[in-house]
Amino acid sequence: MINRVILIGNLTRDGESLPSSGKPMTRLRLATNSAWRDAEGNRQEEAEYHSIVAFGRLAEVCALYCHRGRRIYVEGRLRTHEYVGADGLRRYSTEVVAQTVKLLTARRTDPELMTDEGGGSENVTLPVAS
Repeated sequence: MINRVILIGNLTRDGESLPSSGKPMTRLRLATNSAWRDAEGNRQEEAEYHSIVAFGRLAEVCALYCHRGRRIYVEGRLRTHEYVGADGLRRYSTEVVAQTVKLLTARRTDPELMTDEGGGSENVTLPVAS
C-alpha cells in the first residue's frame, strides 16, 4: 500500500508552533489551485486548502522559515482523525504529515533574504529541511 502526497502551493498563514509531548510540532495551512475551461470556454478556477503538520527538526525549520505567502513543496502522508463535535456528531479531519518541505520562493521583505541583484522574481537559496 502507498500513502504519499505531493503538494506545491502558497502558505495561507505563518507556521504555528504547538506544544507536543517531547517533539516539536508545527502546523501549516497550504492553498493549491487548479484552472480549467468549462463547456462555454470560460476560465474556471478552484482553490483547495490543506492542513499540514511537521514534527521534530523539520517542525523547527518550518516555524522559522514558513511564512504567509511563500510557495512551498510538501511531500508526506495522509493522516485522518476522528472526533466528536460540539453538536455530538462524529466528524473526521484529514491532514498531511510532512516528511519533506522545500521553500520555493522567498518573501522579499525578509532582510536576511534580500539580495543586491536582480529584479525580484528569482529564487533565493534558503535552508531546506528534508
